Amino acid sequence: MDIISSRTSNITQLAMDGLMERQRAIGANIANVETPGYQRKEVAFEAQLSEITETEDLKDFLKGQNSIKPKPIKYDDFMQMQEIQGYRRPLTPQEQRYLITNSYGKFDPQVMDDVYSEGTLDGNNVELEREMMDLNKNGTKFVVLSNLEKKYFSGLAEVIRGGATQ
Repeated sequence: MDIISSRTSNITQLAMDGLMERQRAIGANIANVETPGYQRKEVAFEAQLSEITETEDLKDFLKGQNSIKPKPIKYDDFMQMQEIQGYRRPLTPQEQRYLITNSYGKFDPQVMDDVYSEGTLDGNNVELEREMMDLNKNGTKFVVLSNLEKKYFSGLAEVIRGGATQ
């Protein structure tokens, strides 16, 4: 594990990558507002981020479940296993493989044509007002995430300098 990596930072970086891809799509939409037949583009990535977060939650759960070595169990106690304090089952080979998978590497924002928005007679379905609102909303999200990253790295720098004492 990289010393400057954290789950929050990794997810934030992926979200910022998705927002950058969305920014490109919005820019293309605005540039083609009067291009006959142009279909506006949308970028979907939030569901992928949720899936990655859920995967990492499950990995954390599995690691927590396996953080204490199992106690030896007598045959008579086998049926009461749920009540034995500190019992942890060993990870299955499938769970061990799951723990080392790179869930972050599967992130791939999807650029799609918006086929649901109504278009004009020339087939173009870009609404400039909508694109400007999306541009503003997307930019705000990016600023919030970049401030989160800045705060994370400022805290890390403070720890490295030795200034953060409890």
